[in-house]
Amino acid sequence: MKRPLSHQPKDPLLHHTVPSRQKQAKAYLQGSVPGVMQHYAPDGTPDPDRGWVESDETVHRLAHWREDSAY
Repeated sequence: MKRPLSHQPKDPLLHHTVPSRQKQAKAYLQGSVPGVMQHYAPDGTPDPDRGWVESDETVHRLAHWREDSAY
């Protein structure tokens, strides 16, 4: 008798991750690729009380980018 296919993910952390993004999610969780905040604010640092803390220079750069963006 054939066993029914199981669509259960092997990793519970990836339960809500689209299969095409699971490789990227695994790499991020292992720390081998930067997260989105690190991409836009590479000089930022995580702070347990304040969250992600960017430098003043990064904040100004992102503000100017936002003003000049098409949306």
